[in-house]
Amino acid sequence: MSWFREFAERMFHAPRLGGNAISEHIAARTQEFSSDSSPDSNTAPEPFTFAFDELEVRAYPVEAPVPHYLYVTFGLSRVRSSVPVAGTQTELTMRVPHSGPVPFAWPAEQLATMVASVWRSGNDIAPGHHFTAKNLPGGFLFITDPVLGHIDPPTGIVRFTQALWVTPDELEAALCWDVFAFAQVITEHLPLGVGDGERGSVLGVPSIRKRVDAAALREGSSLGAVEAKILDVDATGRIDLDVNAAKALIRAARYRLRFGRRFALVRNNVWVMLAPDVGFEADETHMQLDGSVDLANEIIATVDPLPGTYHLTAAPVTLHIVGNS
Repeated sequence: MSWFREFAERMFHAPRLGGNAISEHIAARTQEFSSDSSPDSNTAPEPFTFAFDELEVRAYPVEAPVPHYLYVTFGLSRVRSSVPVAGTQTELTMRVPHSGPVPFAWPAEQLATMVASVWRSGNDIAPGHHFTAKNLPGGFLFITDPVLGHIDPPTGIVRFTQALWVTPDELEAALCWDVFAFAQVITEHLPLGVGDGERGSVLGVPSIRKRVDAAALREGSSLGAVEAKILDVDATGRIDLDVNAAKALIRAARYRLRFGRRFALVRNNVWVMLAPDVGFEADETHMQLDGSVDLANEIIATVDPLPGTYHLTAAPVTLHIVGNS
């Protein structure tokens, strides 16, 4: 009768889904920091759930080290599957200060926008990445969530990647230097990275501004590529790019090319690569340039992040910068 016993077990004990492990892990970790859980209880407070098509964003009240809501996506990884998955899956988190009994909707909306970007592009969000905020000044830096970390259930590894909101000047400073290093500066002053749009920039502290600026000038930028909204090239050396891509190019000239490092602008199958000691090469899909110090200095001195046409002499290139419409 062993076959009958096995059949019965399958009928009455459904396989564990990836979402089961995620929910249990979050409950266990948030319970440790919540005053709403009884010491004799094995459950954390029920989360507030925001629903977005095939995605949920759950907001858990957490009391320590400062009162805040922990927002966690539920559905970027394979939460409804029991089949093991190779590689590392991701769920995103954000930590925002308490503001009342009902959590703000905007953090959930920002996380949903990030997930939609992942699904649309096929490019995962990982620690060290950055993201421009939608309808919010500044942007987000990504680190491994310091409390949730990662789990390794039978369905595969899931990493909880935290989105740290940063002000516009903080985002620029991080891109000029290093996302990981700057995120460390943020978390030194914001426990667990808890913050929102009401806080001031940490760069308003003179000692921090001096430390970050000195590090960028000493070490350069770790950002080797940027995705452009507009990017077209041709064999004549013409590059059409948007204002934000132009800002990235100017930043790279100062903090990448001057350090002998390569940098790329990409959009779909079109790319522009600036690298030391390479020959000029261009067609309808790509352009390769010698990223010399002379070219870097010319870009810094003559190119503005404004719509216009800029003819370069250190390379056979003409930049046509257009608005971000």
